[in-house]
Amino acid sequence: MATIVKELTIAASPERVYNALTQHDEIAHWWTNELSIRPEVGSLADFHFQQWGAGTLQFEIVKLHAAEKVGWKSRKGPPQWAGTSVSWQLTPVQSGTQLVFTHDGFAQAGPVYEQTGRNWEYFLGSLQAYLETGKGTPGAPLYK
Repeated sequence: MATIVKELTIAASPERVYNALTQHDEIAHWWTNELSIRPEVGSLADFHFQQWGAGTLQFEIVKLHAAEKVGWKSRKGPPQWAGTSVSWQLTPVQSGTQLVFTHDGFAQAGPVYEQTGRNWEYFLGSLQAYLETGKGTPGAPLYK
């Protein structure tokens, strides 16, 4: 199995980062503004990227620990994402929040895995920019 892991420190509290990962209006500022999400374990969240030809991603929310951890399981998206899981681990640090992002469960490394890693790097940068400056870059191509 192949796993994508990205770590970054965000100059914002864990509560603020958690809200940016779970609340509709917050996610719209850094990932996509075409979404449907309820921050409840067991609910399905849809993220649309039609304008970029990437279609819809759907995740089941599997873990919510306020200001500590968010976990999703892929339910719809690229075939290589089937059964993969996404998680964000939040740890308070002096300068804000240490975020460890993981997207795991890929059958193997390859072009889709590599593109997915680049896309997550872009969107994690958008998340950080949104939380630190108020301006993210949502809606850019996610998967082609």
